Amino acid sequence: MIAVVISTGGVHSDYGSAELSATLHEELAALLPDLPDPLWSRVFIEKRATFACRYDTARPPRHTAVPRLWLAGDYVHSDYPATLEAAVRSGIAAADEVLRDS
Repeated sequence: MIAVVISTGGVHSDYGSAELSATLHEELAALLPDLPDPLWSRVFIEKRATFACRYDTARPPRHTAVPRLWLAGDYVHSDYPATLEAAVRSGIAAADEVLRDS
């Protein structure tokens, strides 16, 4: 399984789902020569998937008022901007908190 996130506009915005999937596979195959053809693909388009990440944007903490419920994601308060790295670090931190609470 391969997931690709594109978080900006560009020529890909004019592609249909099949064309975008094929183009992404070609680009990945150029880097990974043994990459097999996909058995299935799906394109999700969510134009409001990100928030306006400005310096003054308040982001929620990981902890919640619900016991043993932690938030994770790129939108949660972090030392990083809203990026995939922030989402991963947030998920690891939330998992650590869950394990600590167990």
